[in-house]
Amino acid sequence: MATDQLSRGHVAFEPAGLPVREKGFPPDKVVSNVVLLGLGAFFVLPLIWLVTASMDAGATQQLAWPQFTTGNFIAATTADKANALLNSFIMSSIATLVGTIPAVFAAYALSRLAVPLKNTVLLSILCLSGVPISILIVPVYQMFSVADWLSLTPAAVFLGVTSLPFEVYIIKNAIDSIPRDLEEAARLDRVSTIRIILRVIIPLAMPGIVAAAVYGFINAWGSFLIPLVLIASPDQQPSPIAIFSFVSADIIRYGQIAAYSLVYSAPVIILYLLVSRVFHGGFTLGGAGR
Repeated sequence: MATDQLSRGHVAFEPAGLPVREKGFPPDKVVSNVVLLGLGAFFVLPLIWLVTASMDAGATQQLAWPQFTTGNFIAATTADKANALLNSFIMSSIATLVGTIPAVFAAYALSRLAVPLKNTVLLSILCLSGVPISILIVPVYQMFSVADWLSLTPAAVFLGVTSLPFEVYIIKNAIDSIPRDLEEAARLDRVSTIRIILRVIIPLAMPGIVAAAVYGFINAWGSFLIPLVLIASPDQQPSPIAIFSFVSADIIRYGQIAAYSLVYSAPVIILYLLVSRVFHGGFTLGGAGR
C-alpha cells in the first residue's frame, strides 16, 4: 500500500531539519508588499511626471498625457543654461578633490596610527558630518565678503570642506578592512609611508575612496543654498540656481523645468554607471578575502 501511495505521489518526504514550505500568500507578506508598492508609487509618479512634462507643450503641475514637443529641451539647452551646467561641473569637481584627497590621508592616520583620543575624534567627525550647513552660512558669508571671495572657486572649496568629515569616515572603514600584513611586508622592503599609501592602501581601498568621492561630488552638485549666497556673479551660478530662471512673476514653465531637470540629472546617472563596476569589483574582492 505504501508503494502504491509513493507511485501515485500521495506521500512526500521532507528532508530532516528543513522547514516545510507553506502554500499560498501569508497575510504579513501581503501587507508588506502592499506597503512597499504604495511607497514605491510615491517615488515613481514624480519621475513619470518629470518625463512626460519635459515633452509636453502645455505642461502643468498635474500628470497628464503630453502634447509632444521638443521646445522644452531647446529652451533648457541654451548657452546660459549650458554655462550653468559647466559651472556645476567645475564646482563639484573642485569640491570632490578638496574633500577626497585630504580625507584619504586623514583616514589612514585614524586607521593605522596611534592617534590620541581616536574614538573621541571619530565621534566628533560623525557629529560634524550631521551639522546643517545653513546654520553656518551667515558667518561664512561675512568672512567671504570681507576677503572678497564671493566667487565660484572659494564656494567650491567650502563645499569640499563640508563633505570632508563624512568622507573621512567612509574611507577609514575601507582602510580598516585591509590586512596590516601587506603594509608590514612593504616596510620590510624599506618602503616609505607615502609610497605605502599610494601603492598599497589606495588601490585596495579604491571602492571606499570612490564612494566617498561620489558622495562629495553629489553633495556639491545638488547644493543650492551655498552657491546662492557665496557666489555673487550671475555668470558663475550653477544649475540649481539657473532652474529659477524658468519661474517668473506671472508664469511657471513646468515643461522647461522638467526638461532642464532631466538634463541636469544626466551627469549623475552617467557617473553612477561609470563607478558601478568599481563598486562591484571591490565588493566581490572583499567578500572573497573573508
